[in-house]
Amino acid sequence: MDKSPLDPPRSAEDRLLAALAYPFWYLAFPIFLLAPSFQQRPFLKYHVYQSLALGLAILWGGVTLWTTAAVLGKFGLFGLLLYPFLKLAEWVAFLTTVYAAIGAWLGNRTELPYITEFVRPLLHEGPKGNSPE
Repeated sequence: MDKSPLDPPRSAEDRLLAALAYPFWYLAFPIFLLAPSFQQRPFLKYHVYQSLALGLAILWGGVTLWTTAAVLGKFGLFGLLLYPFLKLAEWVAFLTTVYAAIGAWLGNRTELPYITEFVRPLLHEGPKGNSPE
């Protein structure tokens, strides 16, 4: 988590909207795209795009894991043995979302492994989160 010295101070509204983008990623992205005033805020743009990528990764991972467990569960005890791993994956996804939302609420640009690297080209940012000039 870092605050770039070039970033303007973050308003309470930006921090709240960025934090709410993580649990409500499926609503935040369309609202962000439809509101031109939100698109001019780099802090909010960063968190909205990152929350979309995180939400889609969690959704894809959850569907894949549960489908695999349902198929392998047909083979006797295998499904019962997979259940704790599925619950662990759910907790990891939940805690990652909470971590990112709290970081956004505190006004930080939370860096999530793989997710942030995926989102950076969409934001037109350099390797350390700095805008190219």
